[in-house]
Amino acid sequence: MNIFKENASVGLETQHAVRPDKKPAQNFFMKAWKFLLFLTVFICYIGSMAVAKGNESTKEYLENTGMPTQEIEALDYDVRQFIVDDLRGSGKNDWKINTDILALTKTDAEQNRVVFYINVYAFQKDSEHRIYAVYESSTEIMPTGNDKLFLCLGDSFVPYEYGGQIWYKKAGDGGWTEGGGLTANGQLSGGGTFVGRQLGDFRRKMLVKGCAYCYAHEGDGDDSRVTVDYTYHPPRERSEAGVYILIVAVTAFIVMVLRRKE
Repeated sequence: MNIFKENASVGLETQHAVRPDKKPAQNFFMKAWKFLLFLTVFICYIGSMAVAKGNESTKEYLENTGMPTQEIEALDYDVRQFIVDDLRGSGKNDWKINTDILALTKTDAEQNRVVFYINVYAFQKDSEHRIYAVYESSTEIMPTGNDKLFLCLGDSFVPYEYGGQIWYKKAGDGGWTEGGGLTANGQLSGGGTFVGRQLGDFRRKMLVKGCAYCYAHEGDGDDSRVTVDYTYHPPRERSEAGVYILIVAVTAFIVMVLRRKE
């Protein structure tokens, strides 16, 4: 009888000895769960930060570049949005305003009463530069596809891409209408030229504005000038003498026709 109890006791001790320990597995799953929880919270935080950054206003974005508030407020909504979208689309963050450039602007017009307000804004990120030339006509004009915009950079920049956007509207209208994009027709070592109908080809007078840009790498020179030259060619106006001759010719023709009928 004692032998049976001793054997039973030994059997129970043997079963207890070979029972697998569940604590290591529980610890592994607990650590894995905590890691996944931490990873989820981290991803949500990063996502919320990205959304918040993407939702910041154009004014806040430009303020973070160091651009003066007065200059930001001087930009109208369309141009401001275009510049910010272009900077955001670069794939680079933390662009800073570059105040070391020397902007030289000029307007050539066959009619002196028409001028263009031109401003230049430059931004830098490491060795990358983005330069925007913003212009707007002082009064209604009627481009006929013969205007020219020249954007030239000094040797402290190495341009590699040009583009832009134009807008137009009738005087008195509320908002601007988006026109076509701008593409440099010709490129030199330090500048690009925009010509032709892309700058406007209207049958009636309109207010016109645009934003031409240039992407550039860091150059090895010390010339930081940015030159913008807009040339406006209005439609040729008929002279009074020509109109008078046309009226006389039409009148003479009508008189001849009437006399023949008589």
